[in-house]
Amino acid sequence: MHARLYNPSAIEADGVMLAIDDPSGLTADDWQIESDTRQSAPYHQVMFTATVPENVPYARPYFFRSSVKENHFQWREPTWIHRPTRPASLRVTATMEVLGVPVMLMRDVKTREADLPYGFVMRKLQVMPAVAVNVVPAQRIVIPQEGGSLFTVDTEVINNVAGGTQGLLQLGLPEGWTADPAGYDLSFAQAGERHTFSFDVAVPTLLASEEYEVRAIAQIGDARISGGYQVIRNRDMETRYLFRDATTLVSGLNVEVAAGLNVGYVMGVGDEVPSGIEQLGAHVTLLQEANLASGDLDSYDVIMVGTRAYAVRQDLLTYNRRLMDYAHAGGNLIVLYQTQEFVPEQMAPISARLPRGAEEVSEEDAPVTILAPDHPVITVPNAITAADFDGWVEQRGSKFFTEWDEAYSALIETHDTGQDPQRGAFLTAEYGQRHYTYCALAFHRQLPYAVAGAYRLFANLLSL
Repeated sequence: MHARLYNPSAIEADGVMLAIDDPSGLTADDWQIESDTRQSAPYHQVMFTATVPENVPYARPYFFRSSVKENHFQWREPTWIHRPTRPASLRVTATMEVLGVPVMLMRDVKTREADLPYGFVMRKLQVMPAVAVNVVPAQRIVIPQEGGSLFTVDTEVINNVAGGTQGLLQLGLPEGWTADPAGYDLSFAQAGERHTFSFDVAVPTLLASEEYEVRAIAQIGDARISGGYQVIRNRDMETRYLFRDATTLVSGLNVEVAAGLNVGYVMGVGDEVPSGIEQLGAHVTLLQEANLASGDLDSYDVIMVGTRAYAVRQDLLTYNRRLMDYAHAGGNLIVLYQTQEFVPEQMAPISARLPRGAEEVSEEDAPVTILAPDHPVITVPNAITAADFDGWVEQRGSKFFTEWDEAYSALIETHDTGQDPQRGAFLTAEYGQRHYTYCALAFHRQLPYAVAGAYRLFANLLSL
């Protein structure tokens, strides 16, 4: 580390001292810091060499919550309460005396980070694990099958150690479960390498409504590593890291869905709905501009327009008419929650209204009334009841229709405390030979957390 104090003034600074400070409370001895001081007016420079201690805290937030269902955060490091984030892993302090007055300056240690194609940016130095293990998805469903069930666990191992790293990656499984392969040998040549690995997990028996933990473990020497992180990077902001255990929680779920479904998905701002579709046993294809422009849309049993896709997909606006033709000719077209860029008077085959400031229901446990209990999307292949709306997370839905043509069937009613009843969250209409559906329920929030009732309703929607 290179620290430099610059004094362009004619006023002298006496007794200048540059030192390393660790906000977590570790000392210079813990870091085994060595320094080399060089003075050449108007600069006072020090070169520091430090060894990262084993017990130094990683660059994780000082606050956390154990579940998305918790409505407040807990403190991991109370020292930093009321600060937006914990400070850099190291700081440099400069102490001096100017005109007889003691002065102290403090700056975070920063490091150079590539920012292609712009060059590089300076970011706060953060201490990270030598090796990290990520698992996706964090939660999932598995449908119990006669003779056992099979699903895939995808893992990623990140090496942050300069030089070589070797080890073994395996899964920690519930009793009786097996993984193929049993493990992967790990070999990294340099820092920054990432390798991905997939395991096929066989489950002889799976109890519905039970939750099971699958854990990825990297054995590196004597260390067993079972945690990783997601990098949150933006050119105009500090890089942040979201840490989580290398686990996937598996929930057994008795749910039926039409067999052999081929689903086309128009991704919007980014969500995990396609993963949920695959967990139901359907095949999913992410539709690109070429698919929308000239692809064989009739090859899909279902086309689903993802969260806020009309806000970010110009190609969707350009070729929207082809989707309407697809539905009229016998396709099942489903549009998930959209914002005001979606103008249903022009972009839906049957008119409706989605104004700015459209209603939403933010209480995840808001009461739900089923308005059309005999409609196929409520009864086939899963009989949906009010109990299927228990255990939802974060919200019921957002951006509801306020007016709609009588051809639509409103399927549910819901409302927040003190809010007028809302019936525009889930509407479907017969169109041509099949159906057109607008569903503003928050499936993009429920499916990643394996909410059972949401999956059952979602399966009916795909099977319509």
